[in-house]
Amino acid sequence: MFPTFTGNSRKGRNVNLSGQRTSNPFTSTSWGASSATGASKTVAHAQAERQQRQQERDRLRAAQRIQRTWRGHRVRRTVRDERRQAIDRLYEAQPVDANQRSAEALPLVFAAFQAFNVQDRHRLALVTQDLLQTDFSAFSDGVLGWDRLSKLRRILLAALTRCDLGNEQTQLALFLRALGAIGTKASDFKTFEQVLGEWYKVLGSLCQETGLPFSIQELICSLVVAPLDVPHDLESVKHTAYQNLVVSFLTQPDLARCSDLITRLAANIDLDRLSNYILDLSHKLPKQGPNAVLWLIAHYIAINGAKEQRSSRLLLIKTLESLFPLCAAQIRAGFAVARPKDSGYFAESEQDGSYVLPPFVRQQLQSLVDKGAIQDLLSAFTATTGEASSSADDDASYLAGFILTLINCFPAFSEDIRMYLYVADISTAQGRIPTAKYFWNATQKTTVFSIIASSQDSTLGFLRSKPSSPAVEMMWHREWKTVLLFLESYVFVLRLMDDDDFFSGLNPHPNFGAPSSRLRLAGMSLGELKRLTQFLKHLSFTMYYNTKELLTNSPWGDMPNSTRPGGDGSQASKSGSFLPSAGVEFTTLRDLATTAMKMLYERDSRRPFLPEGHWLMTSKFDMEGFLAAVVLEEQRQHELRNTEDGEDSSDDDQQGWSHYAHLERLRQKNRKAARNHLLSAISPKLEILRNMPFAIPFETRVQIFRQFIQLDKQRRRGGDGDPDMWRAHMLRNGFGAQHPLGRHTARIRRGRVFEDAMKQLWELGEGLKEPIQVTFEDEFGMQEAGIDGGGVTKEFLDSVTTEAFTHTELFVTNSKNAYYPNPTLIDRIRNMQTKEPEATQRAVEQALRMYEFLGRIIGKCMYEGILIDIVFAGFFLLKWAADNDTPGGGSNSPASSSTTAGYRANINDLRELDEELYQGMLSLKNYTGDVQNDLALDFTITDPINSPGEPTRTIIRPLIPHGDSTPVTNENRPLYISYVARHRLVRQPYPQTRAFLRGLGSIIDPSWLSMFNQLELQRLVGGDSSEIDVEDLRRNTHYNGVYQIGLDGLEHPTIQIFWEVMHELRDEERREVLKYVTSTPRAPLLGFGQLRPYFTIRDAGQDQERLPSASTCVNLLKLPQYRSKERLKEKLLYAVKSGAGFNLS
Repeated sequence: MFPTFTGNSRKGRNVNLSGQRTSNPFTSTSWGASSATGASKTVAHAQAERQQRQQERDRLRAAQRIQRTWRGHRVRRTVRDERRQAIDRLYEAQPVDANQRSAEALPLVFAAFQAFNVQDRHRLALVTQDLLQTDFSAFSDGVLGWDRLSKLRRILLAALTRCDLGNEQTQLALFLRALGAIGTKASDFKTFEQVLGEWYKVLGSLCQETGLPFSIQELICSLVVAPLDVPHDLESVKHTAYQNLVVSFLTQPDLARCSDLITRLAANIDLDRLSNYILDLSHKLPKQGPNAVLWLIAHYIAINGAKEQRSSRLLLIKTLESLFPLCAAQIRAGFAVARPKDSGYFAESEQDGSYVLPPFVRQQLQSLVDKGAIQDLLSAFTATTGEASSSADDDASYLAGFILTLINCFPAFSEDIRMYLYVADISTAQGRIPTAKYFWNATQKTTVFSIIASSQDSTLGFLRSKPSSPAVEMMWHREWKTVLLFLESYVFVLRLMDDDDFFSGLNPHPNFGAPSSRLRLAGMSLGELKRLTQFLKHLSFTMYYNTKELLTNSPWGDMPNSTRPGGDGSQASKSGSFLPSAGVEFTTLRDLATTAMKMLYERDSRRPFLPEGHWLMTSKFDMEGFLAAVVLEEQRQHELRNTEDGEDSSDDDQQGWSHYAHLERLRQKNRKAARNHLLSAISPKLEILRNMPFAIPFETRVQIFRQFIQLDKQRRRGGDGDPDMWRAHMLRNGFGAQHPLGRHTARIRRGRVFEDAMKQLWELGEGLKEPIQVTFEDEFGMQEAGIDGGGVTKEFLDSVTTEAFTHTELFVTNSKNAYYPNPTLIDRIRNMQTKEPEATQRAVEQALRMYEFLGRIIGKCMYEGILIDIVFAGFFLLKWAADNDTPGGGSNSPASSSTTAGYRANINDLRELDEELYQGMLSLKNYTGDVQNDLALDFTITDPINSPGEPTRTIIRPLIPHGDSTPVTNENRPLYISYVARHRLVRQPYPQTRAFLRGLGSIIDPSWLSMFNQLELQRLVGGDSSEIDVEDLRRNTHYNGVYQIGLDGLEHPTIQIFWEVMHELRDEERREVLKYVTSTPRAPLLGFGQLRPYFTIRDAGQDQERLPSASTCVNLLKLPQYRSKERLKEKLLYAVKSGAGFNLS
């Protein structure tokens, strides 16, 4: 048999390529195991031998290098020692000629000098003394060449870096004098330019030393200014000197320790030239680090302040604006509002800064935001705007950019800066006008405002358009700065304006006998407000709806949380992206525009002044598919949030965090910001609903709200949104104490509904969303009849809310009987006379738990669509719609009045809280005398504490840190009014409000509530206050018993006359009937078809004298079969007005 398939029995020839010889090539193949092993060993052995030979050669070469280096070092050391001995012999010989000795010794010093050697520094001092005594005659006589001076200067600078300042001050003075003397040699000025960098580094390090004699400090100051005063024909030297002064000297810390240095610099420096060099070198400064830039800013401010003739204010603004973005984060952290150690009042609202600024830096930076500095800045600016010059608008944009930078970098002083702007006037050709009005006029002239306000369709294309040239890009930045500062100032004005001030501009009736107030001068006409709101609508809508397009390839998209260098035209626009205004973050611009827009919308919703439908933007959407698209976006956001749950930690108790903990928190914030950008990009319609809800009709938003709740029910109940189906599903899985149905069961005693409900249902938390099983017990402990199919739950929720709001002290009412959290309750508990602080703390915690539970109950009512007859105060409802209720009212955050997060107190809301206090603040605002001397107010407020059976006590609290020592003046009274409003509306009730909103938010997502304003939220809670639609109620009424409609489709005669009576009743009487049956006098927002349980009428016999009765728990009216309309109307109204017939079926 053939061993192969070829049919050939001859074995094939093997070719050996391994390099090994075999006697028989057919007996062993090269790819056999033994052959391969031998070949590998041979190759490995050869490689090892080659590597060993290479290592031996490397060791030999290394030994030769070491020997060569050592021989060179030994020879150099020997030569140095010989030169040192020669120098010593020269100075030991007596007598000698100093000129000749220095000429002989100096070359020896050049050869032997080592800066770290103490004896070498001593020898250099001897030679230097000879040179000074002879006025460097060895050089002037030609014994030594002038080129040797540059080397001597380098050696002297090296020696200065090594001098022991405690023991070598004499030598230090000699070296400094020698450097000064060398600098006077005109023939050496050009070589001087080469060492200016080292020159200023060394002098800067010497300036930081403490304890130097005044004479040495004078020498240092002279050397610092010497390069700045060279002859005009050596302009390159001066150019290099200013560059190194900026980069190598002023960036060093604590230069002011050197006496009179700042004064000497101010006297000898060209400040305009220094400013220009800082501007030119600002792109190199980031390499120095933020701390170096901080010191540069501080020294620049100090020099400017010490200069008798200061530089151009415009140049100062440009210079500082170019530097601040390089260290903005450090400045913000250093000037964050500190938490007072001696008071817990601010502890709930303010946070410590984690970065401590050096005292000199802090002092100089703070001088920029002092009242005098801002006023000087505005005064210098108004001097250039008195005449209508062509550069006035450009100057306004530079001023705007600088003030925006101050507001952003100094959060603790942001309110003061806005106030200084508010009280300032700017001169124009038409006279002096308020700052807000001036920047409004400037804003209207900008291309940015004109294009965006004119058309929504062109806004996106305009924002994404690429500037055609650097000049156009520069104009872009300047215009945005003008717009932004106007919005900052106008938001501040809106916070101070009451409705009378605001509406006086809409329908002006000038009173020629009295001057207009500053607020009214800053007001706008109706036409101006229409144009402004159009601009804000178009800008905000585009920035929310087109976030993805605007951030694609944008500098904002690249660095969403970084601070970019400022300066006009410093950023390159990318094709098809939104070029941001220099130094302004995307969210800052968007939030500022949104805040101004919301404040105007809130006024319009409270007291309409704009045309109906002005805020709607339905033309931008396909409204038929809008609801489904929004629900889909909400589902996508929910899925994305679930994937990142647990990443964010709380901001509470940051005090004592380590540096690494702060860094980790910063990383988390960056991740959260990136996630928010992603959420905005994938959910544009949802972003509009949350931030510009008024752009969508109210009815559509209510439908979306109900859809969100239904979607949440399905997610939580495994797709069973119906409560009966969910119960059936739970029962199929068994029943026990820990079973959901077991935990959602409660036995409630009449008269103690709120107490029992909290005890038994508190632990559910957000589980209160699920159906609950309630059983009532009467006063004898007997269980009341009735199966909870939804009706008992409604009765339960009605009873809980009624008891909580009317029989507890958790809430109080204003003059219009609208409820808000009791602001003094927590203070009263904390100030109870008790010797057990722990008991007091437990009482406070229990009160806050009650607020939180009540918030859950209100959320449960909204979740189930159950209306309650409770009216909340408008300012309290505004907090529901806010993203978060911050106690600071947003005033101390960067661009604080330009953030959408949190409720912002204003004087108009104060009117709803306390009319008397509101009138007092108006009197103070309009007071024409000297507030400080006549009224003697300070920045404190007195909170009364009323306890039953005890006299009223008071607590004096500061409105600001050190408020008791800060008087209220004519200028700062707007700030005082703002702080009083913030205290009464936000700070004082903060723990109660936060607890209530935490409970409400556990049931109803706060983002859902942000779709509504305060009036709409009240309608959502209590129903529609419009006229009762009888026909809508008739279409959605169910009938039981005799009244049930038969196959003929005809109503019972009694039912027919019932509806005739309902048509004849006045609207207030219809509401009384509705409240009699359903416990609330208002209709559901989307009509009676949304009422749960349905409005039902059942017969109650044929007794014509019997009164109708109702079961509010199931919205049931028990109506006897009256035969006449008159009798039915009489009995119905009697029952309704007397309240008779309430019972629980």
